[in-house]
Amino acid sequence: MDPTATTLPILTSIVDQPALAAKIALLGLAGGLSGGLFGIGGGLVIIPGLTILSSASIKTFQVAALPVGVCVAGSSVVKHLRTGTVQWRWVRWALPAALAGSWIGSMLAGWLDARILELLFGCFLAATALRESWMLWRGKEPDAGAPARPAAPIPALALALGMLMGVLSALLGIGGGVLAVPWLRMLGRLPMRPTVATSSTLVLLTSVFATLTRVVPMLRTDGPSGLADEALIAACLLPGAVAGGYLGATLVHRLPVRRLAAGFVIVLIVLASRMFIGR
Repeated sequence: MDPTATTLPILTSIVDQPALAAKIALLGLAGGLSGGLFGIGGGLVIIPGLTILSSASIKTFQVAALPVGVCVAGSSVVKHLRTGTVQWRWVRWALPAALAGSWIGSMLAGWLDARILELLFGCFLAATALRESWMLWRGKEPDAGAPARPAAPIPALALALGMLMGVLSALLGIGGGVLAVPWLRMLGRLPMRPTVATSSTLVLLTSVFATLTRVVPMLRTDGPSGLADEALIAACLLPGAVAGGYLGATLVHRLPVRRLAAGFVIVLIVLASRMFIGR
């Protein structure tokens, strides 16, 4: 960690540090809104934001963000289930592979060069951004206002999606939704709204598993006191994150599809740049 980061405050009490707690709460709202709106999970906004606000370990931020991500995705999925836009065929094929991929990724993380994967992933995001920009320029959004196609996905594509979501989440520390959304758009050729709904559902289910694999070992080793910092940060994040997740999911079904797709292109460009530049 940068030595200058040690001058940043560490949240130790909501009562004694209300300003810092309020900033973290607003960060939770921003993370929840982005996660619900684009189906990519809130961790991409929350974890970098916490590193700016506090000098605690990034591992603390990751553990704190996991249950928050579950709640963000959960509040989003509640809305999507009411609209019937979740593509369960993709979920059924991708989920088992995602769970297996997370175990594989955790084993590979110690020796595989993650920088190469970051660059490859950045290329994939950039290619998806180009495709989305081309569709916007041509004014075509397949089936934008129609129900999602009932056809089953190609099993190989769904299994590959699940596996890569699990592996990349463990290796790069990114939410699986950031891969699921462009994958479902570019390879699955799903409309934007069903893509966000399906990605949010996958993120919810995989986040529950990821939370258990990280939190349970810590509870066994250190007991509840070992998660005091993470619990405090999560408590500040949760209210705004849940509200933002539901609001974002609501906007998915109300915003014009072209504006939603344009916002997604911007997110893709930012994330691709992050992959190319590195951490």
